Amino acid sequence: MERIRLQSFSALQLRAQAELERRKRAAAAAATPINAPVFRGGALAVQSFRGPELMLSGPSETGKTWGTLWYLDTFLRTYAGAQGALIRKKRVTIAPTVLRTYLRIQALRRDPAVAYGGNNPQWYDYPNGSRLWIGGIDDPGKILSGERDIVYVNQAEELEVQDWETITTRTTGRGAVAPYTIAFGDCNPGPADHWIIKRRDSGALVFLESKHEDNPSLHDGVNWTEQGLRTLASLNKLTGVRKQRLRYGLWVGAEGAYYTQLDEELHLVEYLRAPAGWHFWGALDYGFGHPLSFGVFGKYEHRIVLFGRHSKHRWYVPQHATAMDSLLDALGIQKRGLRIVAGHDCWNEGKDDPETIADKFKQKGYVLERAVTSRIIGAQAVGERLGNPECEPPIRPTLQFNTRYGGRAVFDALGRMVVDPNQAEDVLKVDADADGQGGDDDYDMCRYGVMAIPVAMSMPAAGGTRPTIQVR
Repeated sequence: MERIRLQSFSALQLRAQAELERRKRAAAAAATPINAPVFRGGALAVQSFRGPELMLSGPSETGKTWGTLWYLDTFLRTYAGAQGALIRKKRVTIAPTVLRTYLRIQALRRDPAVAYGGNNPQWYDYPNGSRLWIGGIDDPGKILSGERDIVYVNQAEELEVQDWETITTRTTGRGAVAPYTIAFGDCNPGPADHWIIKRRDSGALVFLESKHEDNPSLHDGVNWTEQGLRTLASLNKLTGVRKQRLRYGLWVGAEGAYYTQLDEELHLVEYLRAPAGWHFWGALDYGFGHPLSFGVFGKYEHRIVLFGRHSKHRWYVPQHATAMDSLLDALGIQKRGLRIVAGHDCWNEGKDDPETIADKFKQKGYVLERAVTSRIIGAQAVGERLGNPECEPPIRPTLQFNTRYGGRAVFDALGRMVVDPNQAEDVLKVDADADGQGGDDDYDMCRYGVMAIPVAMSMPAAGGTRPTIQVR
């Protein structure tokens, strides 16, 4: 009798082993696509990623969503019983967008996941017992009610940082089925100060990038496809910040940007020396704890160029004056008689110091005069000179920035300026941090300079010829 029991137990073990092998083969078959997709660049790197946080960034139509969804689907097929979530900022936007791509992937699998919840699925079940919850941050419900092995966020730039941090608390690995857990997503570029960029720079998040050349439907590895040419033609028609983000994949500007028409190709130029025959003047926004910003402007007919910029914080007037002398010498602009407009705080007298900032600059050969400091009028004047590429015909800019001597920093400062929530016509006042970074000092200097009407006679450059310029 004992021998019979042992034989029966052995037969059960064999049957269990056979069933386990059958399930493994079935899982492998289900994971094998009918037509395996081709991945390149960032989308290819995603497929082998193992880590806690990942973001795939890139301009419009580079195949980001396809690559990240394929990774999500493969993960759930690989680790039986895994719990995943597919999330967007708003639940209602999932069905007409990312869910369509997810269903296209299921059509390539031999054993697609099964939807539950009718026309508005709440989850998808996989043959191996894994489950994918569907939801939005606006209605988290069951999608974030417990631990998850994997959470994927589509259009992650729409989220707030607190949304992302909440997601990471659900992928800590507690009670996980898979050998690793991950919160990851794809995104289009947003403002330069976005939380995704800050999290990338802190080292908390691995940041991958994709390009249009990475999408096989747009580029065959050698040439652009017909679809690729159509896509690029459409994206090339975009203007300003949208073009920089969606065509070139750059994180530029700011959320609620005041100057949305900024465009590197239109607004950045390069001069080695200041050209002869122009009117020249300067503008200064004083600061000690926050940066002092000094700019040299030139005007020819209707066009203004910021030829040079000097900015430092926690410097004294003699140090600034020496640096300003060097800037003018490099540009070939005479210091003597140069008109300089400045913020009115340059005439504030100190409690124990009878000399004003204006007095101290005068001793160094810089005679300051009071700038027009009206914030709203100044903001509009700068905007008008930046042009409007969306008009028909487009209004070309009459204000540009010389990258050779610091103009790029002023261009970037304008890109950071946002609308004041309490005054829609004004730019929000922003102070620099302890290191002198991120303030609006360059912007203030720029609007002082734009509002200053050049004198009738030009300030001549040291050289007598106009150099060739390179428009970027």
